[in-house]
Parts: sequence; C-alpha cells; structure tokens
Amino acid sequence: MNLNSHVMKRVVVHMIMLAMLAMTSCLVSSLHPFYKEMDKYYDPVMTGRWMDEDSCLWTIEQNQVSQGLMEPSVADNSYLITYYEEPDKAGTFTGTLFRINGVTYVDFYPDPDEEHCVTELTGWHHFPTHTLARVQYNSDSILLYWFGEEWLNELLEQNRIRIKHETVDISGDYARHVLTASTDELQKFIRKYANDTKTSDEIEAIFAKGYTDDDDEYGVFLKLKALKPGGQGL
Repeated sequence: MNLNSHVMKRVVVHMIMLAMLAMTSCLVSSLHPFYKEMDKYYDPVMTGRWMDEDSCLWTIEQNQVSQGLMEPSVADNSYLITYYEEPDKAGTFTGTLFRINGVTYVDFYPDPDEEHCVTELTGWHHFPTHTLARVQYNSDSILLYWFGEEWLNELLEQNRIRIKHETVDISGDYARHVLTASTDELQKFIRKYANDTKTSDEIEAIFAKGYTDDDDEYGVFLKLKALKPGGQGL
C-alpha cells in the first residue's frame, strides 16, 4: 500500500468514525439490539485505555447500570466506551460483547443522553441505533470490523435476504436502510450472512493484515493499541 493510499485510508476511517458519532449513518443500523441478555459476557481484558491509528483515545470500562431512583448503580456485563476525538470532544457508547456460533461481536449503542447536536431541538429529532462489529482482542490490541451499509445494500439489491427494514430517503441519490427486525431475526441474519464462510474469511484476512486496502469496502476496520500505564493520550 503506497503512502497516498495509506493517508487516504486514514482520512476515510476518520470521516467514518465522525459519521458514526453522528448517529452511525454509514454502518448497518438496527432499532433493536443484536444480542439477547443471556448472550452478554464480560471480559476484563477489554478494559483500559487504547489508542487508534489516528491517535484518538478510547477508554473502555465496565458499565454501571442504575437499579432505579435512589438506588445505587451496579456493575453490568457490558462496557462504557468513550471515544475522544479531541480532549474536550468525546462520544460515549455502551458496548456489549456476545458470541454467535463461536464468533465474537460487539453491539455498539450511543448514549441517548449525549449532546449529539448543537441545539436541543435538533437533538430531539435524532434516534440512537445499534451497530454491529466483529471483534478480536487481547491485552495488547483490539481489532474491530463494523458491517457497513454497502454490504447490507448489496444483499438487499440482489434479493438474497428478506429482513424487516425501513428505507429512508436521505437525499435524491442516497437512501439509508434501518433494520427493524427483532433480535431473534437479527441473530438468524448474523448466522446466515455475517457468519458465512466468504464474509468470515474476508474479515479474518483483514484482521491478520491489520488493515484493509480494498477499493470497494463493505465495512469499517479499526485497530486499537493498548496504552501502557502512564502513557499519554491526545
């Protein structure tokens, strides 16, 4: 991969991450979670401070969930993920690890109370959605691959799938598909298409290389490296 291609790839990833923080406009999005409560599992190896290839800081910690008014919060089998594009500009997500047929995924869900928009009125018109990423991780790195809309669009256009969704015209030449299927239906979809041999082999190859250089991408790859204790971020 030449220097210009590498630079452009970093720019594209950065722009995609910005879009993700702006309500995940270019990723496969669902109104319902991709996991069931019984699917959730927690691994402390995921927690810590991480740096992506654009030198943006990610902090991952165990999520604390409120048990009700005046009740103390308790630890949950999910993660509080904070992405710092700049020291004073952060996006917050709930990340939930789960497995389907031995493959590990993360369901990302933005904090609905976060100030996604400049004005309160604009914020009222936005609705948070779930996105799906395949993941491999150890104590040194986290590899994430989000399934993109182009991948879903191709399946729909080829009539290979039937799954409940709504198509929203964003502009004259762009329509966004939002999945409205139940979690049961979403998991059947994952087993048949996200877990199929071709897709799995392609993602495994990207994980092995540590980057993707395809001209026509169907997802978003991101690599996070662990920050050593005392290491500086941003």
